[in-house]
Amino acid sequence: MTKIVRNKLIIMPNKALSKADIKAKINEVADYCKGEERGFKKEMSFSKISPKPNNLVKDSKEEDDWYLYHWGTREIAYNSCWVSDNAMIFDTLYNPACPIACKIMRRFPDVNFSFLYAADKTGRTTGELKQLDGKVYAIVPRDYSKKAYEIAFDLRPHKRALYTLNSETGTYDYDMSDILHEVGMNGYYQESDGTMLIGLDDKGNLMYDPSDDLPF
Repeated sequence: MTKIVRNKLIIMPNKALSKADIKAKINEVADYCKGEERGFKKEMSFSKISPKPNNLVKDSKEEDDWYLYHWGTREIAYNSCWVSDNAMIFDTLYNPACPIACKIMRRFPDVNFSFLYAADKTGRTTGELKQLDGKVYAIVPRDYSKKAYEIAFDLRPHKRALYTLNSETGTYDYDMSDILHEVGMNGYYQESDGTMLIGLDDKGNLMYDPSDDLPF
């Protein structure tokens, strides 16, 4: 069952703008997303973008329905941070924050966006919303298709090493053979960018459960 969904918002201002104007537009979007959640300043604040009405009964079905319709999820965004000058990632529980992404896009119709999401189970519940020239497009690939895996790898790059592309099926297979070989040779495996480290404990057991496909 999907529990944690990773979301990624990429801001793509018009390339015809000057560098200064592009930076200003990115900052404008960033400021729109910032806000306070439960006493802490956040880079992504659902409460600021889509404030909850005061007349909703706490813990009621009406409140749940409001959250799902306006936020896409019943909880706030977690672990929001900028991973580049124009891209932010954040996590949500159970569902992606598509309604929030759509509201940001409507607020800035002159800006192109890409909003990606992927569940913690690699290859499942993935998709992309794109705003190009004021029009919004939705891409929802079939679970475990090549496109679904590629979106998942974009959001969790450390998972790519656990899969190989199958030329016959056109999608990815779970494969730890190269990793296990390197662990056997060197005592550990580490991605070139340092995002994943797999080694042996003091009893020679692999410190990684191949069936464990959680975001880390």
